[in-house]
Formats: sequence, C-alpha cells, structure tokens
Amino acid sequence: MNDPRLPRTGQCKWAEGTGGNYVFPCKNRVEPGVSYCAEHHALVYISPEERRRHREHRQQQIAAPARAAA
Repeated sequence: MNDPRLPRTGQCKWAEGTGGNYVFPCKNRVEPGVSYCAEHHALVYISPEERRRHREHRQQQIAAPARAAA
C-alpha cells in the first residue's frame, strides 16, 4: 500500500509540519540515492566553512553585550 502522504520514489523528501503531521509539498524529482532536490539540499546541508562562520558570528554577538556592559 502506498501512503499518499509520503513522497513517492524519486521525489524530494522535504517535509513540513510538526508533531508527526508532516506533508511533503515538493514534487521535484531527485536522482536515485538522493533525498532532496537542489533547492532543499542547499537548505538542509551546511558546509563546514559556513557552519564555522555562523559559530564565530554567534560568539561575537555574545561577547559584544558583555563588553558593552563593562
């Protein structure tokens, strides 16, 4: 049986929803072995360099109020 709420084989698996009530609105095709279309892949996977930049930026934001309060 196919559950109409689940993505079809070869379809992007981008999910939206909460509490187990998910929908898969993206109907883009994907290659075998790939979970997301190019657009959603860019949102899901963050490169190590980008992750490092975000971490450094957050640390700067945390340090700035501490310096201003001193």
